[in-house]
Amino acid sequence: MKKFSAILSIFVLISFISSFKINAVSFTPNSEIYSEAVYLKNLDTGEVIYQKNADKKEYPASLTKIMTAILVLENVDDIDNTMVTAPPYVFDELYKTGASTADFRPNETASVKDLMYGMILQSACEAASILADYVGGGSVSKFVQMMNDKAKSLGATSTNFTNPHGLFDENQYTTAHDMAIITEYAMSLSRFNEIADTKTYTIGPSNKHSQPRTVSHTNLMLDKVKGGEYYYPYVKGIKTGTLDEAGRCLVSSASKDGYNYLLVTLNAPLKDANGNNKYYNFMDAITLYEWAFKYFKNTVLLQSSEEVGEVPVRFSSGNDYVLVCPKESFSALWPSTLDTSAIQRVINLEQEVDAPVKKGDKLGTMELKLSGETLFKVDLVAKDGVERSELEYNLYLAKQFISSTWFKATVALIVALIILYLIIHGISSRKKRRKIKKISKRRQF
Repeated sequence: MKKFSAILSIFVLISFISSFKINAVSFTPNSEIYSEAVYLKNLDTGEVIYQKNADKKEYPASLTKIMTAILVLENVDDIDNTMVTAPPYVFDELYKTGASTADFRPNETASVKDLMYGMILQSACEAASILADYVGGGSVSKFVQMMNDKAKSLGATSTNFTNPHGLFDENQYTTAHDMAIITEYAMSLSRFNEIADTKTYTIGPSNKHSQPRTVSHTNLMLDKVKGGEYYYPYVKGIKTGTLDEAGRCLVSSASKDGYNYLLVTLNAPLKDANGNNKYYNFMDAITLYEWAFKYFKNTVLLQSSEEVGEVPVRFSSGNDYVLVCPKESFSALWPSTLDTSAIQRVINLEQEVDAPVKKGDKLGTMELKLSGETLFKVDLVAKDGVERSELEYNLYLAKQFISSTWFKATVALIVALIILYLIIHGISSRKKRRKIKKISKRRQF
């Protein structure tokens, strides 16, 4: 049974390697994912749980409106009470394109709030253009430049916008990764989540509408009645997008049991094999969310209190070794189908250190690896301090001094000087004796 379990674990590991990343290690769900590009991120830990062609350029369709919303929220202080009159020229571009609309009309005056709800929930293209004209100071092209500047400042460097609503333009593109960056930033702004997660919203009467009208979110996963098989109780907004050239696109978030995810799917098929409309973007979202919620749990893979080795210590006044432990703990979203014993620990320690050793001193490193890929690298530090024995240390210094080349050279020099002195002294003494003998001989005469 142990052999069978080991073989099964290896099989599961191999079948998972593809898309979940803790640093470089990847896993993937069993079910087919239809979208051409996908990016699924855990918002609690920042870990990318699944990605597929995440850096491949795709057409964003109406996901473009997320960036439009960002610039509106950053440039309009009071969206509730700021009123905007729709300039007629912005409707010219949309005429006979089949663009989605919330029935805002030329010269209609509406609040920025109403326009925002119409744009995000019902994907109203005219609302996006009206807002772009207002924030751009009467110039949609200026607003588009602001969109591109903002994308670059956020790090979405593989994204380019040519319009604020998302209608097809071959020069308007993004990636699943970039769209996740843009959306996560949008979610940090006041009012964005409030709008993007709303199922329905009522726009009040205006100078062009005598009666209020209701707009509904195009994400069918939010609506139990309209959504049918696509309804998913844990999902929130955020934005859909559909074009023949872009396929079905979706940016959504979901929360369950304390886990929160952001998902971007781009370019899912519009129809099934029989030519029937099929919302593969919603299907992919349910598949990926269910997989993430079911199989991935935040797991402690390394405790900072864990003793992982010891290092010999010279000149210690007590123990001649010090225990080492990780400088910090490490936890990650880990698949329940894979035993953590599959993780390899690669430890590199100092061969020996001299006392004193302070608690927390770095004494080595450790890597956690899976299938040859590094999950985590951490310093190994002294668990406790070690005092130095001054007697042992001084004896060592004395021995080192006596055996040192410098000491030997000094002794040799001293001996040489003594010998030289004796030689000089001997020569001087002989000269003195000769001198005395000469003097004695003179006196005899």
